Amino acid sequence: MTVLSILRIAATLAAASLLLAGRPLHALARASSAPAHLGSAAQGEPAAERPTSSRLSLRGAVVAAQAHYPTIAAAEANRDAAASAVGEAKAARWPTLRLTGAATRYEEPMLVTPIHAFQVDALPPFNETILQGTLNASWTLFDGWARGARIDAASRQRDASESALTATEQDLVLRVVRAYLHVLTSAQVLEAQDQRLTALTAERERAARLLAAGRAAEVEVLRAEAARASAEAERIRLAALLDIAQHDLARVAGMAPERVQRAPLVAVALRDTTSPDRATLHEAARAASPFLQQSRQRLAASAAQAQVARGRRWPQLDLFGNSIGWSDADGHDALEWNAGAQLVYPIFTGGAISKGIDKADALQTASQEAVRIDEIQVEQDIDRALARTVETHARVRSLRTAVERYIEVVRIERLSLDAGSGTQTDYLRAEADLLEARAGLVEAQHGEMAARAELARVTGELDADWIARTLEDRP
Repeated sequence: MTVLSILRIAATLAAASLLLAGRPLHALARASSAPAHLGSAAQGEPAAERPTSSRLSLRGAVVAAQAHYPTIAAAEANRDAAASAVGEAKAARWPTLRLTGAATRYEEPMLVTPIHAFQVDALPPFNETILQGTLNASWTLFDGWARGARIDAASRQRDASESALTATEQDLVLRVVRAYLHVLTSAQVLEAQDQRLTALTAERERAARLLAAGRAAEVEVLRAEAARASAEAERIRLAALLDIAQHDLARVAGMAPERVQRAPLVAVALRDTTSPDRATLHEAARAASPFLQQSRQRLAASAAQAQVARGRRWPQLDLFGNSIGWSDADGHDALEWNAGAQLVYPIFTGGAISKGIDKADALQTASQEAVRIDEIQVEQDIDRALARTVETHARVRSLRTAVERYIEVVRIERLSLDAGSGTQTDYLRAEADLLEARAGLVEAQHGEMAARAELARVTGELDADWIARTLEDRP
């Protein structure tokens, strides 16, 4: 390969590095894995250029949030810092090489080079300004195994930061799931309220026609108008709640609010509503929970730090070598070297070593208890989320039956009202009961999904693949 070819290859690599400058590799990887239906939402394009016609899915919102939300970037930076700390600790295994230089001005002439013999013809020159340079090499042969313990502690901290990153990602997924379901709940409750408004408008018109024909009292028109006005006020409140929910989802997913408001969200449902087994959940959490893994890695790091503290009781053996040069402005110079071994053994430190060991042991004990606390917390989280799953599933069954029955009640009350055998009050009450049942059913269905997502987070399974396996899109 010629020199010209090497220069061309170097220029190509430099151009590629400039194109990638300013964009982390993890961001590029996320952008390349974003689904096509997200458009520019996961690509970092301005909000004004994002499409507003395509529907937004839960998986798409999760991918967009992972590419945007700052908690992920912060956790990745902490992970990278911990990985660098491992390399820094491993560097202690290698010799070190240092170069120092100094220029000194003396009041009176000083020896330019060292004296190695008391002979008249061996006297060195004198000068007020002396230049000195030193090249030092040193290597620690033994330090009581503290060096290996520091590497182990740094490695454990790196693993803990990896688990922290996973936990942060899953926390974000859960937040997106909750925000997405909140928007769906608010939108469907608002839709049910619109259906009630349509029914109340029809009832008001019916009462007005009967009043004009002299077949109904004015109170029926007033009652229908009052019910409709109350429903309109409630609709305003529900629309405001939907607007807040849409802004929350847009914020966490890194999208413009208009993207969420204009594009309808894809409805989701559980593929399998079978309640998971409690013992299986606890076993899965103990094995894969990133929260517990992070706590255990911190315990292992504290054990390594205790070994570092004990290593201070041992002597430290170092090898060293120096190359030293002296010179002055008159052209006198000298270059010498020396080498040797140094043994340092702490005989008395005022109790600093023993207290340092006691401190490290206490911190290790605290980390052990922290692991136990975290295990208890995980068990409590599983029990609570599982209880919510069972509760919401039972409510879904009951409220689905209630909706079916109320639809029939409304139909019968409407027929009775038209036939003149029913009362307007019973009909309006049936409409109100139907709305309440529909709203409760929507909230219970989405609450069951949120509880299942919480269980997946605690057991360490919550990610975009879990969403694809557990939830299905509904047209």
